[in-house]
Amino acid sequence: MAGTLIDGGVVVLYLLGMIGVGYWGYRRSASLDDYLVAGRSIPIWMYVPVMSAVILGGASTIGGAGLGYQYGVSGAWLVVWLGLGVAAIGLLISTQLANLKAYTLGEVLERRFDEYSGTVGAVVAGVYALTIAITQVISIGTVLSALSGYGLTTMTVLAGVIVVLYTALGGMLSVTITDFIQWLVMTVGIFALALPLGLLEVGGVSGLQAELDPSYFSPGGIGWGTVFTYFLLYFLGIMIGQDIWQRVFTADSARTARVGNVATGAYAVVYGISTAVLGMIALVLFPAIENPDLALPTMVLETVPVGLAGLILAGFISAMMSTADSALLASSTLFTNDVYRRFIDPDASEERYTTASRIGIVVLGAISIWAAVVIGDVVNALTLAYNLLTGAIFVPVLGAFFWKGATWQGALSAIVGGSVVVVASMATYGFASDLPIIYGLASSLVLFVGVGLLTGPPPREKLERWLADTSDPVE
Repeated sequence: MAGTLIDGGVVVLYLLGMIGVGYWGYRRSASLDDYLVAGRSIPIWMYVPVMSAVILGGASTIGGAGLGYQYGVSGAWLVVWLGLGVAAIGLLISTQLANLKAYTLGEVLERRFDEYSGTVGAVVAGVYALTIAITQVISIGTVLSALSGYGLTTMTVLAGVIVVLYTALGGMLSVTITDFIQWLVMTVGIFALALPLGLLEVGGVSGLQAELDPSYFSPGGIGWGTVFTYFLLYFLGIMIGQDIWQRVFTADSARTARVGNVATGAYAVVYGISTAVLGMIALVLFPAIENPDLALPTMVLETVPVGLAGLILAGFISAMMSTADSALLASSTLFTNDVYRRFIDPDASEERYTTASRIGIVVLGAISIWAAVVIGDVVNALTLAYNLLTGAIFVPVLGAFFWKGATWQGALSAIVGGSVVVVASMATYGFASDLPIIYGLASSLVLFVGVGLLTGPPPREKLERWLADTSDPVE
């Protein structure tokens, strides 16, 4: 009991510290750039940790260990694809994104195509980001409930309120500082404490090999079909996520964005393998756990000394909070920038727009808390959001950068047509099928290229302005 109180106290102090950072960000956010993109001033030594914190959330940490518990090292594929997707952004489009100095995915689509493509794309991406935030709030509430003994509903509401509070107060400045702290805590928790202490308990890697079937050490143990599904969902999806793009927009230079994303991808691959190994350790120590997602928290609470367990659990919560705050800010930025500012109040001052963004975070945060409590399981909503994001938006977004002949008619047709195909395919084949994404991608590609060829070429002036905006500025 005393140990639980000490570990819980460590977590409570950590959560209070996050609120304090939110107030600091509130005092320091002097402009719209500060609030939405941290003044576009994040250097590479800070960029890599905060980008890592964005992509490595509850699915990567608790879920990744759960997959390791069930399938062994191949459970790392989910996180590996996330890391490789972020690295691909760095290699393919991060320079252009940084040079655009935009705020949202919708704004990028508008500048390349038209406002309708931008708006539809922003709404889909905004819903996706909101569902990400909902899943993270549920995950944080679950861990807090297990640690404190209080009800899941109470802890979910508490978790959601804390995330909304510090995100709304300081915007991207607060999120950047909290994500940096959260990255430090989760890195120490996983690599300096949980992994070495866990390996010590089972006699090292040789001990794992002696206790587990060889299939747990096979990269294909989870099934190559599942690996392909993760590629469709996470590799392609992460490449066009507003939460990721908005972090790219914070880089102090195109080089920081490019090198930082590749470095983040490498870190994520190592992180994913490590959490899968932690799940394997938990399987050796506690083979009868019914819910694999509880494998990592159970191992920590049962095997790690008091106090250190609280720090590791704070690290798990950090991973979830860093994804939740970025997703919530991303969703609010999309709706306020690409809907409110574009159609409702186009002449808004920076101050009024910042206020609208804060209100948007509070409103969307309240929706996420409600959904987390009432729905509890948002797997279907998350699957729909991922399918729409990848199946309907991936082609026109990437095509904007790589095909000069792309037109707004082709982009809008691809987004709308791809969305219809994805929804119809999900109704036909179910949420578990890969076919909605595959059919969505195929139809989106056909419409994007076909309609583009029929309606092209794009206006020369708009294309030249786009090429100038995405090129490296002349020194």
